[in-house]
Amino acid sequence: MFAQELSERSSSIENLVLALERADDPGNGEELQRQLLKAVHSLKGAAGLMQVRAVEGLCHAMEEILSAALREKSMIDAHKLGLFLAAADRFREAGSSLGEGETDTSAEDRELLEAMRRAAQASGGSGPRTHRPPTKLRADDLDGSLRIAAERLDALLYRSGELVTFNHVLRHQLETALAVREQMRAIRVPPEYTGDIAGIKRGLRELISSLRRSTHEIERTSIALDGEVREARTLPFADACKGLNRIIRDVAEASGKSAELEISGGDIQIDRSLLSSLRDALRHLVRNAMDHGIEPPDERRKTGKPEVGKIAISAAVTGDRIRVKIEDDGRGFDFPGLRDAADGDGDGDGPDLLQQIFKPGFSTSRTVTRLSGRGLGLDIVKTAVENLRGMVEVSQIPRGGAAFVLTIPLSVSTIRVLEVVCADRIFAIDTASVRQVIRVDRTAVAASSSVETSEGAIPVVDLARWLGIARTTEPPAMRAVVSGVASRRIAVLVDEIEGERELLVRKLGPRLAGFRQYCGAMNLPDGRLALLLNVAALADVSPELLSPQTPVIGDPRPKPARVLIVDDSNAVRTLLRMITERAGYEVVVASNGAEALKQLARQDADIVISDIDMPEMDGLQLVETIRRSDRLAGLPVILVTGREIGGADCTTVPGGANACLRKDRFDAEELLETMRRVV
Repeated sequence: MFAQELSERSSSIENLVLALERADDPGNGEELQRQLLKAVHSLKGAAGLMQVRAVEGLCHAMEEILSAALREKSMIDAHKLGLFLAAADRFREAGSSLGEGETDTSAEDRELLEAMRRAAQASGGSGPRTHRPPTKLRADDLDGSLRIAAERLDALLYRSGELVTFNHVLRHQLETALAVREQMRAIRVPPEYTGDIAGIKRGLRELISSLRRSTHEIERTSIALDGEVREARTLPFADACKGLNRIIRDVAEASGKSAELEISGGDIQIDRSLLSSLRDALRHLVRNAMDHGIEPPDERRKTGKPEVGKIAISAAVTGDRIRVKIEDDGRGFDFPGLRDAADGDGDGDGPDLLQQIFKPGFSTSRTVTRLSGRGLGLDIVKTAVENLRGMVEVSQIPRGGAAFVLTIPLSVSTIRVLEVVCADRIFAIDTASVRQVIRVDRTAVAASSSVETSEGAIPVVDLARWLGIARTTEPPAMRAVVSGVASRRIAVLVDEIEGERELLVRKLGPRLAGFRQYCGAMNLPDGRLALLLNVAALADVSPELLSPQTPVIGDPRPKPARVLIVDDSNAVRTLLRMITERAGYEVVVASNGAEALKQLARQDADIVISDIDMPEMDGLQLVETIRRSDRLAGLPVILVTGREIGGADCTTVPGGANACLRKDRFDAEELLETMRRVV
């Protein structure tokens, strides 16, 4: 998205520079220079937030030249305008490079930046015109490939999933026709009936034959189309690991530690929609391993370990799921510290205690640093994985170290589910998490909080009571679906099992977004709607809900806080939205202060995150308007800006805002901690 924004802004900057070349009126020229300064400043802020340093540096040099010209009320000379056009070309080429995964600063960028710095130090006046570099012809312009928007691939995958679902509908109709034929065979026709019974039976046979052919053809076509679309959307798992070496290097430099990264399974192809969430989760876990797990060199020497630590990431495909393991050879978990931080939750050194680390705000650090202490990282990991209908496991490695395992479905559109009935309602459970299905006696279950299975005694929860729905009758015999992953098992009591089939998963709407019990919905062939149960939420059910005497009324999360993000950069808005949504916030966006006020008039917000320099109404004007409003006066506002306010660390908060963060020193966890502090 930022690569696309670079292309758009480079064209806008180029047009302004060309207009400046043609400007004869000083007043008009000054206004064009002011517009150009705003455009360059906005791009600098977005580039700083994205850490694209080459673009950020060129924008900063252009800012210096433009600011000096406006201060001196002079016009930019031809030499500097030539440099600006060369910069616009570099921005456009940088957009193409970013789209292909290249982020390094090129020799041309450094040469142009140095030329701009020299031009900024020189006095104004006419100078030689710098010719723009010729546009480079990319090989992929002529290799027969075609760029397609990701949204179109998403839509194509969804339509192919609908075709798979429609095939099930046809099969259902075929089964109905076969049942009608069997009923007709049993009907005795009265002698006085004069209708064409033979013709009716012949027509029914032809209909069944036609349905069989259509079902076979649609199944063959839909499977082939679905496979082609899925393959077109895949990228190697190694793409999710990009940037991890840089994180290890930066943390090692700041902490005096040393570690190396080992990746296996990098060539496994996964759906591109999984990459973003998986990349964020891996970065949190690698940063966590460096901060909490890997020991300093002297401590490792004392325990007989190599001075250089090791963080290993492996990926493997099992059935229709990808299993990603992240482990380190560090000190492992501090169980006494975990018990103290858990404050009585969890027991012993077992899995229940380790699960506490995923709770929001849980941290064993006594101090807050840029790396840890806020208790946010692992909660974000768990939320991101569960949003992908996956699960997270954590364990202590006996020889020393910690291991996290992320299990995520490879498919984002269709999955195979077990259809279960509970209190006359139908629900779906992902078959990848189903271990076995057993018949249980209602009376025996009522006297215990567990059932005996082939894997031993398993905690049991009544699905109807957990969801807070009432049965009209109590069935004497029930089914228990044993579900979960690794050491975490739960037996879910249901009334009956309807069957198993592959169905298209639809996203939940905003009304159900706050309920952790569900992670999707699906249309059944007979027209009914089934909610997909979140197995991770079932596995995390608290002990008191397992007691047969305690009524369970569901486990809805409180309504999430709403955050309004205001920035004229689409890439910045999207990045901030991704960070805050994955932290559990409800998000709305606006492109400037005036649009933000319209949003606030339609619906309240709990916090505003705003840029300063924006068209129509800037961030400072927005804060001033909010503070003057009787209804909004107490609304917390955080400014995220590319300006140098109050020194390099933005220590002075301008305009009545609650906090101010710098884009060029942006840190996602610092933003989330600041939001928690001011709300």
